[in-house]
Order: sequence, then structure tokens, then C-alpha cells
Amino acid sequence: MARIALIGAGRMGSRFSQAIRKSGHDIAVIFDPMETPFAIISEPQLAGLHTRDFSEVLSRDVDAVVICTTADSHVAIAQNLIEAGKKRIIIEKPLSQSLASAESLADLANRFGVRIIVNHGRRYCANTRSLKALDGNPATGSLRSIIIKMGGGSLGCVGTHWIDLCNNLLGGKPEQVFCALSHETPDNNRGPQFFDPGGTALFFYGTGKRAIIDLGDDVGIVGGADFIFERGMVSWKTEGGDWSYMHRRTEDNAKPLTFYGLPLIADEFRSVPPDLVDYAVAAIQDAFSDDAPESGIDKAVETMEVYAALRWSAAAGHPVSLPLEAAAKREIYTIP
Repeated sequence: MARIALIGAGRMGSRFSQAIRKSGHDIAVIFDPMETPFAIISEPQLAGLHTRDFSEVLSRDVDAVVICTTADSHVAIAQNLIEAGKKRIIIEKPLSQSLASAESLADLANRFGVRIIVNHGRRYCANTRSLKALDGNPATGSLRSIIIKMGGGSLGCVGTHWIDLCNNLLGGKPEQVFCALSHETPDNNRGPQFFDPGGTALFFYGTGKRAIIDLGDDVGIVGGADFIFERGMVSWKTEGGDWSYMHRRTEDNAKPLTFYGLPLIADEFRSVPPDLVDYAVAAIQDAFSDDAPESGIDKAVETMEVYAALRWSAAAGHPVSLPLEAAAKREIYTIP
């Protein structure tokens, strides 16, 4: 049984407090500068663990620390924890507000031998693993294209989940991206210090694979997602509902892809509804594992590089190639 400190007791902090206990570990201390944060309102029995003094976290002998604040403070808090000798840290996504600060934190963690896990939860999702298992399957062939159709904007806060999913399924970060932001973005509900526009993003990977994320501020519905293989497709309309899976008949597998009108047959795809607490449990397990991280800081840095490239592309009005130039790395985006 490990002792875990929790920094940030809002809605995501509340989920992690549940995940810590569901994992069989103890909450050592909960830091939040608010007098009565959401997690304490939701579970008053946690009030005795709550402190508004950050030094209490730094001085506690804990096995891991979870950071559930907004992105503007992630890097500074993690740096303080590393300097205080903490060796296992979990950070809620998005990792940072600039690529340069994300890279700096990754370098610091590597120098001090600190394991940092970033909670891009779909890396722990059974549906993601099932999609990866289909990639190269004789019935479907290679995964070639992903189309994410979402509303609600927030290309930074929400969109980094989808960016990371595309990177995970398509073999790493793209070589080139293009992005156009929404024409109008509403005020951010986390405060006026944040600006997190939606938009439409195109990704071009070195193997010819590609992805589209349409996350407009002017769309208020969940449109779903399509995962398109050489000879089949997996789709969902609601992520927690049924997923459809269709592919060519076995006798048609060897026929040219130009025969795109061949009939498809329905097959079974066992989908699992998303569960944010279970994802947090998996992130905790990842933090305590000695195996290669499933959602380590290196992957989160790649996600931040793609996000920074998208914003750089939108400002420039043309496609942008990766790796990014120094000026693009330093640019700060006030995402929550």
C-alpha cells in the first residue's frame, strides 16, 4: 500500500482521490488553495486531509504525487516536487502551455531519475488496444486514416486527448500538420486567463497515414469517430455506446483496393464505455510499474509538440513541419 499526495481537488482531483483508494492506496495529503474545493464538498470525510499549505506536500514522505491543477501550473509544481526528491509523479493532461517548458520538464525528470506519467487516459482504454490489435489484421489490413468528429471546441484541453490517440494509433507524431481555428471562441469556463479555441486539424504521417480532428466551437454535438483501414472500418457515434466494425469478405482480401465498391460484412467489436476513474487507476499503476511507461512524459511531449505545431500553423496560415523551430517551441498558449 502506497501513500499518495494529491495536488488540486477540483473535479479531476476528485476522480483521482477515488482512483487512489480504488487502487488500494492511501491519500497522504490533499493540497488545494481553495477553502473548500470540489473534492471536499463531494466527500466531506476527506476534509481532514486537506491543506492550503503547499510546503506540507513537499515535506511529506510519500510514494507518489498526483497533479490535478490547470496546465499553467503543471511544470512549476512538478519541478518543485522533483527538487524535493519525489520520484513518481502523475500529471493530468495537458502537460504544459508550451513545448519548451514540456521539454525542459522531461529533461529534468530524466536527470533526476523521476518517472512522470501524464494522464492521457485513452492509452489505457480497452477500445484503443482493440483498434491497435486490428492494425495489420488479415481482415482489415493497415490502419490508414482517423477522423474525429467532435463539438465543444477546446483544442488544447480536450483536443490533446484526440491528438495523443492519433499519435498512439498511427505510430508517433506526424511529419506535417495544418490547422484553422474556430472563427469565434466563447469565454473559458475556468476563467478569463485561459483561451482555448477549437478548430479543424489535419495530420500527415510519414507512412502516408493521416488524421482529421474537427473540434469546432460552433458545433454542440458529439459526431463520433471513424478508424479507416485498408479493407475495413471501425466507427462510433457515441463513445460509450456500440461500435460498428465492418470489413471485406475473406475471398475479397486479395483484390485491389481500387475495387472500393466490394461488399463489407459486419463483425464483432467489443467496446468498453470510457471510465475516467478507471483511467486514473491505470495511470497510478503505470506510475508504480517498473516497465516502460504506457503514458510517459515522452509521449506527452510529442502531443504538446503537435498541439504547438497546430497553433503555429493556424497563426501562419500554412502547413507546418515537425520538429518545430525554436520560436514555435517557446510560444505560450493559455490552455487550461
